[in-house]
Amino acid sequence: MRGSGNLPKRQRDILVAVVRQFIANGIPVGSKALAGVLPEPLSPATIRNVMAELVAEGYLAQPHISAGRIPTDRGYRFYVDWMACGARLAPATERYIDRKLSAATDPLEALMAQASCVLSEMSHNVGWVLAPSVEEKLLEYIKFVILPDRRVLAIVVSRPERVETKVISVEEGFSQEELDRAAEFINSEFRGWSLRTIRLEVFKRLEEEKILYDRLLHNVATLFMWNALAGDEPGPLFVDGTARILDRPEFEDVRRIKQLLQTFEEKAKLVKILSLCLQTPDTGVRILIGRENSEKQMQQCTLIVAPLHYRERAVGALGVVGPTRMEYDRAISTVDYIAHRCSQVLSSN
Repeated sequence: MRGSGNLPKRQRDILVAVVRQFIANGIPVGSKALAGVLPEPLSPATIRNVMAELVAEGYLAQPHISAGRIPTDRGYRFYVDWMACGARLAPATERYIDRKLSAATDPLEALMAQASCVLSEMSHNVGWVLAPSVEEKLLEYIKFVILPDRRVLAIVVSRPERVETKVISVEEGFSQEELDRAAEFINSEFRGWSLRTIRLEVFKRLEEEKILYDRLLHNVATLFMWNALAGDEPGPLFVDGTARILDRPEFEDVRRIKQLLQTFEEKAKLVKILSLCLQTPDTGVRILIGRENSEKQMQQCTLIVAPLHYRERAVGALGVVGPTRMEYDRAISTVDYIAHRCSQVLSSN
């Protein structure tokens, strides 16, 4: 429900005030509660009329006839698009985050785990980090070592900060000389490429040169066919602060919280949601509110996600998830700042 459009100033002021009051207190907001916080003095009757207009336009809802109003997903979207995205953390808060992250930068997984903890702590929601997958990392160096029983040990050094070993079984035998030549070819041709792109390029070249059939290229392609440079597994997923959700009044419904917790436990679903921000040209924070989430179990929640970058390349993602009644200003600026700082650490390695 992007693109809520412009609202007249009076409607905008009242909608923003309702959102802020509801976020702060968690109870429906009545006209009397707004009278003292609006930029211009308005009578309770005028406020009620404007609130009724906002209900009719889908920005507010009235849970009970005698109750005040609460924001809808569309109301939150308007608030986020117009008011919340320009907020910044206080310098003292940024320094605190820096200290927490600098305490765990080696190895890479320690930084990712700490980032999920800090996201949860600072936003009071669930913090997620999808660490870079092997496929998205950039090759620094590869070496193959022949093993008995038609097995090959692949040693892969990649950026950011990763040394991995993998034993693969192949159907045809290789000599150590052939493996050395294959590694030398990959290192000279593809250093600095993503591992996924290398694999695609090798098969492309093999197809283009099939008439001239190159034995070296064939050997390299064979090693890739047997997953010498990993498969399609996503990177490690770190989730912290799930228990914080249990204290929120929005999740007193046992069935609803059970569905949400099941979603947290299903890595594939979380990875799919977090990966959305890697599939769009926008490199900043992405916010999915309520029914903007494709997963049904997440449609009572807001997801705030930002990509992790190695240099200019998106290689992972992080974010927070919580109820739609969320302190958006703080959560958005927290996700943005931590993504920026983690990307700096990744790029400096």
